[in-house]
Amino acid sequence: MLWVKSEPVRRLPFTPMFLLLLALLAGCQSTAISPAELEAREAAGREALAGEAAGLAPFFADLFALEVGAATRPVVIIQLGDSHTAGDRFSGRLRALFQQQFGAAGRGVLPPGEPFPFFRPTLVEIEQSAGWVALPSFPNPSGGLFGHSGYRLIGGDAEDTLVLRSTEEAGFSRLILGVVLHPSGGTFALAVDGQEIHRQSTRAEQVRAGQLEMPAPPGSRQMTLTAAGDGPVELLFWGIERPGPGVVLDSHGVVGASIAIIESWDTGTVRWGLGQRDPALVILAYGTNEAFHRDLDLQAYAARVDRQLDLVAEAVPDAAILVVGPPDANRLPRACWGDDLRETALDYACAPLTAEERANYASLFGDGVRDPVCRWHPPPDLASVRDILRDRAAAHGHMFWDWSTVMEGACGTHRWAAADPPLAFFDHVHLQPEGYALSADRLFAFLMEHYARFRAAAGS
Repeated sequence: MLWVKSEPVRRLPFTPMFLLLLALLAGCQSTAISPAELEAREAAGREALAGEAAGLAPFFADLFALEVGAATRPVVIIQLGDSHTAGDRFSGRLRALFQQQFGAAGRGVLPPGEPFPFFRPTLVEIEQSAGWVALPSFPNPSGGLFGHSGYRLIGGDAEDTLVLRSTEEAGFSRLILGVVLHPSGGTFALAVDGQEIHRQSTRAEQVRAGQLEMPAPPGSRQMTLTAAGDGPVELLFWGIERPGPGVVLDSHGVVGASIAIIESWDTGTVRWGLGQRDPALVILAYGTNEAFHRDLDLQAYAARVDRQLDLVAEAVPDAAILVVGPPDANRLPRACWGDDLRETALDYACAPLTAEERANYASLFGDGVRDPVCRWHPPPDLASVRDILRDRAAAHGHMFWDWSTVMEGACGTHRWAAADPPLAFFDHVHLQPEGYALSADRLFAFLMEHYARFRAAAGS
């Protein structure tokens, strides 16, 4: 099916065999408890949640429906963030934990193609021919439509190809594409496991976003998109999943981004794209890059956070929202780096800034200082950014999770970088895979602690 923003749903013709498949799938679904009993038990679970945890009730209700066999479709989680999300190590581990406990429904939706070098998402493999160009919405947005993936992929020469391959044993049985429709839009063909299943034009009178959702045989392994060469093809996102019960986690991260990046996306496209996915939970994981900005206006930042929380809540009013505060990160003045920071990073100690150092930060640690204080330290505004995210989340009735608690506070990244084996990279910002896995384990435990109260009140 192709959904087009601000227009009725256009339904593509289905083959008789597909209609038979739908009937068989529907016949396999069973509900363990009646809808009335489910509603009553979920209401009891909601009443057991207190404070900001009450904001997680919609998500917990969907997880509970999975557990008692009343769910008929995937529970979707969407994570938006910066490079901590883009690498899909943190989100990948979180996805694995949810799928191990509540069932797996596939990889879900991800940015199109290879949006940046060394993109290695979990559960899938990607191949991209040379003709495609990835346009990021940060740091230099090129104009045009950007949705919540933060990227747009453009190709269109004949035989330009993209491949999305599942590495899951169960494969996939549904594929999803987000496209830009425009007056000069080209055509592409879709093949599953080498068999063409559909051809789609992206030509339209007005520029707008659309979503193509197609069934595939159960256990399919590979989706291939091939441009026809009759005009540019622009993709906003793509994904593969299975339509039955289970969890999928869509992860969309842009390297270097702050929460301000959402303001560079087309608001209508963001609302439409999030709404199409109908998530049970949206995770917003920003804050690291904001804290490294010079002269951050904290009042303006708080107002920006408010706007983005409002946007997400308006787009998916039935979803829970989790705001993740940034992990610890440490800065060393550039004049101290030497020839190879990788080799010298641990030669310097780390300590939080004193009140005097904060008051005279530019003269002591600034990039233009000839003889700066050569010491790792959390950026001056990191704690303030974290406090604003916590405060604004609470004001909107959303749950907040402080990532830095996993690292035991300030200079935690320095301790992780010095660990054996290291849990953080020498740059004192990004984590090793083991550090991201440990972080995801802690977040999952945090959520499950609150879910346990919901579940106990609802009844197992």
